[in-house]
Amino acid sequence: MTPAHRIVPYNDIWLDCVNNNLMAILISHHSSFEKLPLTFKTQYWKKLINQTFPEDNFESLLQQGLMLPKIQYDTEQLYHYLRFEDQLIEQSDIPFLDEMIQGALDKQKYVFLDVDRFFYSSGREAGKIHFIHPTFIHGKSASGEAYTVIEDCLSPGRMHDYLTPLEVIMESTQYLITSGRKVRFIMVSVHEGSIRNFNHDFSVQDSFISELRSNLLDDKVVFLEQYGLHYQLGLKALTDYVEEFEELVGNLNETSIFALRSSSFAQNHKKNNRLFKLLEDKSAHTNLYKQLAEQSMELSRLWEIYRTTVIKMMASNNRVYNQAFVKLEEIVKKEYHMVQTMKMATEVSNS
Repeated sequence: MTPAHRIVPYNDIWLDCVNNNLMAILISHHSSFEKLPLTFKTQYWKKLINQTFPEDNFESLLQQGLMLPKIQYDTEQLYHYLRFEDQLIEQSDIPFLDEMIQGALDKQKYVFLDVDRFFYSSGREAGKIHFIHPTFIHGKSASGEAYTVIEDCLSPGRMHDYLTPLEVIMESTQYLITSGRKVRFIMVSVHEGSIRNFNHDFSVQDSFISELRSNLLDDKVVFLEQYGLHYQLGLKALTDYVEEFEELVGNLNETSIFALRSSSFAQNHKKNNRLFKLLEDKSAHTNLYKQLAEQSMELSRLWEIYRTTVIKMMASNNRVYNQAFVKLEEIVKKEYHMVQTMKMATEVSNS
């Protein structure tokens, strides 16, 4: 038996490979959870260029696109509706992995298991790179020979259905344990009481715009100890992007991370468009929210155009990025303009 609710990959916005699957779980239980991310706190983050990088990996980060700005969501709300049981897999557990997974599914639970995608039959890392990642298991195939999982191994930032045979999971687990790595086995279940208490009609207060604006204007620098790196937050992350454009974009040698991070800004503005339309429908100050909705859709469109422009230039080996640079400058100006409109909306709602 597998969990009764059909799981569909969640791709409205990119959170990360775990949280997108947690969203899929919640939406399978009630479609109104689609609106939950509308009120996630959002910040813009970018690694500072002028700092010391661990293991001298600055050039590698540049070439991959990992120095580019990204959207960071606070997904704490997700965890209010779910329960987690975490354990480490030992060598003695390997012969019983199939029973452990099936036992969880029979109890209407879902499984996140650390798997090395090197052992996959297809995908970016298959047979090439050892990449350990929490694979989301939600059922078994009709033949019973493979698990039904949701993965992003074929396209960064895009979740899709995938089949992972038991032998792949066994081989990966044996490799990781032999290599001295920890293998986490996490069972996830829905907290029915919390789901019943969720605001399924979904209402949002005007004051949320003030919070959204404050996060964008919070131009502080933070240090993340786990990476040993400093990050610029807020809209200044984008102004730094413009100033460092030639170094950040000119040194890219592949497009997957660039495409993912550019698309995440477009997705964020589409999300905000839905939020502003909800406020427009329920607020007395409809003109300002209509203006914000239009601005967010325009920014979503511009981020997608910018992404496509850079990718086409790279594909043609044209490293003259004047056209893309102009588009990025336009985007940043419009980002600041939208923040000004948010200020007006906040002032009017408080009057």
